[in-house]
Amino acid sequence: MLASKIENISLSGTMEIAAKTIELKSKGIDVIDLCVGEPDLPTPAHIKQAGLDAINSDKTKYTLNTGITELRHAISKKYLDEYGANYSPDEIIVSNGAKQSIYNALQSVINEGNEVLIPLPYYVSYPHMVKLAGGIPVFVETKKENFFKPTSEDLIVKIGPKTKAVILCNPNNPTGAVFTKEELISVVQASVEKNLIIICDEIYEKLMYESMPFTSVANLGEKFKEHLIIVNGVSKTYAMTGWRIGYALAPKNIVNGMSKLQSHSTSAACSISQYASYAALVAQQECVEEQRKIFEKRRNYIINFFSEIELIDFIKPFGAFYFFVDINKIIVKNSSINNSSDFVNRLLDEANVATVAGDVFGIDGYIRISYAKSMEEIKEAMLRIKKFIQQLD
Repeated sequence: MLASKIENISLSGTMEIAAKTIELKSKGIDVIDLCVGEPDLPTPAHIKQAGLDAINSDKTKYTLNTGITELRHAISKKYLDEYGANYSPDEIIVSNGAKQSIYNALQSVINEGNEVLIPLPYYVSYPHMVKLAGGIPVFVETKKENFFKPTSEDLIVKIGPKTKAVILCNPNNPTGAVFTKEELISVVQASVEKNLIIICDEIYEKLMYESMPFTSVANLGEKFKEHLIIVNGVSKTYAMTGWRIGYALAPKNIVNGMSKLQSHSTSAACSISQYASYAALVAQQECVEEQRKIFEKRRNYIINFFSEIELIDFIKPFGAFYFFVDINKIIVKNSSINNSSDFVNRLLDEANVATVAGDVFGIDGYIRISYAKSMEEIKEAMLRIKKFIQQLD
């Protein structure tokens, strides 16, 4: 009974392990969940108040399909002030989360049979969204020694006559890797020379560590603008995942296409959430730095802890809130663990720590750990992971 396009995709791998975690917790088992990419911190008080004010002011009706004018003006100003990029409000569309923005973008620009380049490892939903748009995901091999960041050479060898677009994630989920400005220019230049559309997911832009600068593709100049679809949102920066507000900046004709699609699917995003998001963008940004420092402290703790475990290695993250941990030595050494899924399932069953297998992101032999948890939970989880690995020896 199901359409073939639905049968050809799978449930999100992160959601599957999350469901198992919830089931164990419901049985009273003390599971520490390091799966979900969601800040554990509360939405800042002034943003919550803006949401309450919107309710009390009866701002609870449908808004413009592309988003309230105030919010789109605030996004426009943000990109001008922070990145020197000129985007008018009619080059911006607000959606129900950054994921919907990416989905709408792909549906609007991909024709049946178009190929979309996706560097490995990838955010779990990218290939499935490409398939749902009628496209063909083409995976781009990357190198661990380059923090799994794709180079222009990596992309070029995969570009063919059917290639229409490339998806970049910067800072990266699952690795936490960050492009330097020079690396980003090289990749974008190579893509533009082949007339590709570049969809850049920048949802983790404010979670940067060790004074690592963030370069948005918006930084790179007007000459690239017609090829760019920039996706962002408030979920990670302001701990607003459940408010479901993402947005895209793109050429006017693409925004118009995304708006058509959105008008026939979800219509506008939640009005209350939009007004809260406006407050988030226009207020002083001290809360952003406060939250960033909390994540950096957790990150540094895990770096020090993992550095003492001989059988694992990891990609040092400079952004987002993930570790991509190399467990290949464990797989080689232990005959009962054949892949990352085996490791993740046993870690959950025997140590009550939930993580995500690397094959969900397109690369086996790794696991992803989220440090969007309290320091107390992180410390206990690290001890459990270390003890689990030692017992495997």
